Amino acid sequence: MINGVKKTAAVAVVTAGIMLYTSGFNAAKPEPKVSPEAVRTLLHEATVIQALHENPRVISPTGKVSKTIVHEDDTFWGHRDFKMEVKGRYILGVATKDIEITTVGNTVKVRLPQSEIVSLELPYDKMKMIEDKSFLRKELPEKEKKALYKEAEKEIRNDIMKDDAIQANAERAMERAVAELIKLKVDEAEAVVFE
Repeated sequence: MINGVKKTAAVAVVTAGIMLYTSGFNAAKPEPKVSPEAVRTLLHEATVIQALHENPRVISPTGKVSKTIVHEDDTFWGHRDFKMEVKGRYILGVATKDIEITTVGNTVKVRLPQSEIVSLELPYDKMKMIEDKSFLRKELPEKEKKALYKEAEKEIRNDIMKDDAIQANAERAMERAVAELIKLKVDEAEAVVFE
């Protein structure tokens, strides 16, 4: 029985020694602490694209537009001259699905497509029509007025898309909006660069 107690005591002493040695060994080497600044998360393109797609469209501020069409018509029955003035507002923008995104580290590179007309408001009832005609000529029929209005609307759309100043202002406004949107929704983005 004494031999059994000695064996148990010996096993207990050896186990305690191993435990003390191991715990002392681990205590000698503290775990390295990593500062939060040292851990760097690399930004993935999908993160930025997903954040942008939450907003279906990025738009620029509203602009004003007007168009005047002058038409002169001389026939055997006399003359009919008219001037039509159409005024309204437009909004340019881009669909976020059309924005090209690439990432290099935590820098987001953005390529915006050409802006498109998101909204064009040219109230028909606000159109001004000045008509000068000879006694024998009839007034311009409503059908022809609507056709001229549609022609003016088409010309305004073309003028907006071809106007370099309008396009440049819209591009600057959309760059600011996209950069703010990315910085707001993607914490890891360090810089936003437009190509």
